[in-house]
Amino acid sequence: MKKKLYIGCSLTLLPADKKDTFLQMVEEVKKELSKSFEILEFKGLADLSTAHPLSPREIYDFDIKNCVMKADCMLAICDYPSIGLGYEMATAIEKRGIPVLAVAHRERTVGRIIRGIDHKNFLFVYYDSLGEIITKTIETLTK
Repeated sequence: MKKKLYIGCSLTLLPADKKDTFLQMVEEVKKELSKSFEILEFKGLADLSTAHPLSPREIYDFDIKNCVMKADCMLAICDYPSIGLGYEMATAIEKRGIPVLAVAHRERTVGRIIRGIDHKNFLFVYYDSLGEIITKTIETLTK
C-alpha cells in the first residue's frame, strides 16, 4: 500500500507573474510522485474562480483535518512565503511527528526558523531541478 503524501505550498502570496509556472511545476511534482505515493490534494485554488469560493474555515478544515492529519508524510515546497504552509508543517512535525521534507529552489530565500528545524523527522534541502525534488522525496519519505 502506498503512503499518503500531503504536498503543501504557498498559494495566497504567489507573485502573479510566477503563479502559473510555479503551480504547473507543483502539478508535475504531484503527477510524478503519484507513482510512489497516494497524493492528498489541498483545497483553495480551483474554487477561487467560482461563484462560491471556499471560506477560510472550509480551507482549514479540509487541509488540516483531511490532509495533514491523515497523511503519512509531507512534502513542503517553500519557494514562496506562506504562513499557512508553516502552520501545516508545524502540525505535521510537532503534533503528528510524521516525516516532513521541505524543499526550496536554490535561488529562493527561506526563513531561518524553517532552515533551523532540528526535529528528527524533518529535513530541509535546496533543489535545482524538478527531478531533484522527486528523487529526494522518494529517498526520504518512502522509508
